[in-house]
Amino acid sequence: MKKLCSVLAGEWDAGRPAVLCSIVSARGSTPRGAGAKMLVLADGRTLGTIGGGAVEYAAAERAAELLREGRSEPRTYPLVETGDTGMICGGAVEVLFQYAAPGDRQVLEALEADRTDRVFLFGGGHVARALVPILALADFSVLVWDDRREVLAPERFPDAAALRCGPYGGALADLPPVAADDYVVVMTQGHQADVEVLAQVLKAPARYIGCIGSRSKAAEVRERLLAAGFTQAAVSRIHSPIGLPVGGKSPGEIAVSVAAELVACRHGRLEAFR
Repeated sequence: MKKLCSVLAGEWDAGRPAVLCSIVSARGSTPRGAGAKMLVLADGRTLGTIGGGAVEYAAAERAAELLREGRSEPRTYPLVETGDTGMICGGAVEVLFQYAAPGDRQVLEALEADRTDRVFLFGGGHVARALVPILALADFSVLVWDDRREVLAPERFPDAAALRCGPYGGALADLPPVAADDYVVVMTQGHQADVEVLAQVLKAPARYIGCIGSRSKAAEVRERLLAAGFTQAAVSRIHSPIGLPVGGKSPGEIAVSVAAELVACRHGRLEAFR
């Protein structure tokens, strides 16, 4: 949602209104659920998605009309063959169209109130560079930490929410607290750095903790943590090797598998892949 807020602010600076389309309820089988958002700009461009296909096309057309009329409205789209969309999903979505005149705080607050799932990514190597844009597409907000300043050049991570540089030991002390609904991905350039990060993260109530590496590396890291005094229950929270077992080994393929694992965790489906 950060990108939508930024684009909307830019449109307002230019004196142009926009329309925010939000799914406020979904019944039955639908492409997207409640909370999905799409911003329709004065020049016809759209950002975000409320499901694609016919319903999104119809919503974008209606948003363009409301832009000209300068007003808001709710509208329900039945996803059946006989409905306005011609879709056969069998459900229905209610879309709230909010006309956003320049400076309309109500619309901006609606965007800012949507909390994007937060990922703390430790390590800025090849896999991390491939992973960040995929996670951004899936509506994760990614903070990247590395101890090498040259690795954290903004042009390498244009989709990251934040870039932080410093030693891995004590990194969490310089970051916002890791909350119970946050995700942590560890893929530093060395075993020792991985252990240093994991020793900090295991003390936080993160929803997901994953660490890159082979099965032999994963076993060694777990042994080091157990020797450091962590319990078996604590160490078992770590997903390592990280990612769903799709079989790929290139940075891009590993990034896809990691992103898929985080999405599965978000939707409570991780156990289905174990």
